[in-house]
Amino acid sequence: MRDKTRDRILERFSGELKDLIKGLLERLMLEERAIYLEEHPTKANGYYTRDLLTLFGPIEELRVPRVREGHFHPKLIPYRKRTSIELSEAILLLYASGVSTRGISRFLEAVYGAFYSPQSISRLAEVAAEEVEGWRSRPLCTEYYAVYLDCTFLSVRRGKTAKEPVYVALGLKPDGSREILGFWMFGAEGESSHNWETILKELWERGVRRVRLFISDDLPGIEEAIRRIFPQATWQLCVVHAVRDALSKVRKSEREEIAEDLKAIYRADTKEEARNALEAFKAKWASKYPKIVARWVTKSYSLLAFLEHPKPIRRYLYTTNQLERLIKEVKRRVKTVEIFCNPGALEKLLYLVLTQMEKKLARRLVGFAELQMGSGHASETH
Repeated sequence: MRDKTRDRILERFSGELKDLIKGLLERLMLEERAIYLEEHPTKANGYYTRDLLTLFGPIEELRVPRVREGHFHPKLIPYRKRTSIELSEAILLLYASGVSTRGISRFLEAVYGAFYSPQSISRLAEVAAEEVEGWRSRPLCTEYYAVYLDCTFLSVRRGKTAKEPVYVALGLKPDGSREILGFWMFGAEGESSHNWETILKELWERGVRRVRLFISDDLPGIEEAIRRIFPQATWQLCVVHAVRDALSKVRKSEREEIAEDLKAIYRADTKEEARNALEAFKAKWASKYPKIVARWVTKSYSLLAFLEHPKPIRRYLYTTNQLERLIKEVKRRVKTVEIFCNPGALEKLLYLVLTQMEKKLARRLVGFAELQMGSGHASETH
């Protein structure tokens, strides 16, 4: 039974990925034809369709642009061959690594036997930039059950090389499916409260109106930004990180005992039980670890916000693990590029990685289907 379910998921993911590749190939071939028409006295003449075998399986009815004289053949796909050469990702990876357009042109001709002039590479890179901008500015759902917010750091060259924060937002819909809402880069000044407010304003401008819960670490200015832009939402501080932080500041011999006492707080069934466990934690440890206890008492309203929600879905709401896994995979996928040659190169590669990963997030998390059946609730979209 498990194998059948896995096969169905893989089949659906493969189909969605092929659709994404097909759309990108068709856009790039249109740009190739535009370049060809600038250099040859002929006119565009519609399309013909063909099938193509790729690393991700067969792509059917690929729309290939043609010209009136019939001498144009896109270099992006093999002429009179059924197997593809995967150039679009190669171009982005080389570009992100800092290879010049002339160097990319030489590489493609040597390895793939496909000639692109440096000017053509620049034009194709611009097509990719349009794809990125279109995805980052697309309309979003009206409502999300929760939105996870976090930040990671990647090396980018802007004159000089520096670690820059890359902000990421992941939405959890009322039906339990997830959606990458976007990524943002503001330069190398570090995390900023102004940046978080800018991000939340953009989510509002792209159509988001209701979010029940924002989940994040105790990032600078994030709570204030949430209150200003989404005043009806509540804020959940990541419990897992709060526990790790507390345990890193206590004696090794007492870590296990303190971990169990903290677990009694965030594993409670009700807020009343959690508050009682917190009072017991305070009475036991306040004299020895006053700062740790003070933090848990002061931030208890945000650490325990998830207890206001139905028990079957609480495990998704008390931590940023959903987004952390995503960011970990991003860093694994981009580690081949140690330093990005410019912000645009990083944006293109992040887009490529995130849109591929998003297909895996459409699977509904356990517990939400039952929740919807009980409430008769359906989310609104643009």
